[in-house]
Amino acid sequence: MMKQANIMGGAEAIQGRLWIALAITAGAVLGMVALFMASKASLASLAAMCARVPLWTYGVIALGQATIVLLAAVRWRVLLKAVSPRGETLALRHATAATTSAAIAGQFLPIQLCTPVIRAWFASRFDIPVLRSLGTSALEQTFQLLVLVGAAGLSVMFLLPTPGWMFDASAAILFMTALIVFVRLAIQLASKLLVHVADHETPLLSRTAGRLRLGFERAAQLPDGILTSITALSLLGYAVLAALNVLLLNAIAGVDILPLLIAYPLVLFLMSLPVLPGGLGVVEATWAGILAREGLPFDQAVEAALALRVVSTLGFFLIAPLLLADLRLSKRSAP
Repeated sequence: MMKQANIMGGAEAIQGRLWIALAITAGAVLGMVALFMASKASLASLAAMCARVPLWTYGVIALGQATIVLLAAVRWRVLLKAVSPRGETLALRHATAATTSAAIAGQFLPIQLCTPVIRAWFASRFDIPVLRSLGTSALEQTFQLLVLVGAAGLSVMFLLPTPGWMFDASAAILFMTALIVFVRLAIQLASKLLVHVADHETPLLSRTAGRLRLGFERAAQLPDGILTSITALSLLGYAVLAALNVLLLNAIAGVDILPLLIAYPLVLFLMSLPVLPGGLGVVEATWAGILAREGLPFDQAVEAALALRVVSTLGFFLIAPLLLADLRLSKRSAP
């Protein structure tokens, strides 16, 4: 009876969190509608902005989205193999299907929360322990956070006076190379910073910092080869994601690329918050503010931000069926 009560209590707690997540998502959608109406934007102008993107571009968008999902799947496979006693992992097609399923769920729920759960549920059918799946997904998010911090450092560097774009490009390449080579040092520095935050900030921020610190400490225990490869894959994924979004906005709104690249770490940080699905609403408001600051009328800035969401989402759903082609729910042993 006690066990049954615990199971029922756990199910009710999960159901309660699901309702909270759906309520937050509904609130974000209403916020986007309010932003759209307050800006005096029009659906006709929004459709016209979406139409500025040529049809062939959707193939490029789909390819970029597929690359991002595949890189995430490869990172997860590498981490699974690294922490497994006998080196067990999933085939790439299965890891890709699980990651794609999580990305689809992330359109409606916070992706940082649903990705570990969906991956663990999927991997359990291939005899991968649930805790191992959850842990490796958390580790992957740790590396993504590290890369995001590095990208923010690059943004600050771009704001400083420099001799020209050749210097900026060379400095960016050197910075990213240093992050890959000295990733263990970067992890240790981030862990110490999080210890300071956990000791001196509010209880909620302290708990968050404590969990992140645990992830960084586990990441620091990985072999050098794994650290280097995962960091490089994370940087590549960030580069593809940044290029896809920035070039799309440039095509939609005609704004210079450099200011968008400088602002992108902030946008990605908001997308990464485990509250809203893909930063829904908050990201659009942020992009609208950035575009308006670059001289675009506010109604057009809002339309461009919404058009980016529409076009990139369509591109993802074009490729999603192909990425899910090997989705099999029957239980099989891991390779």
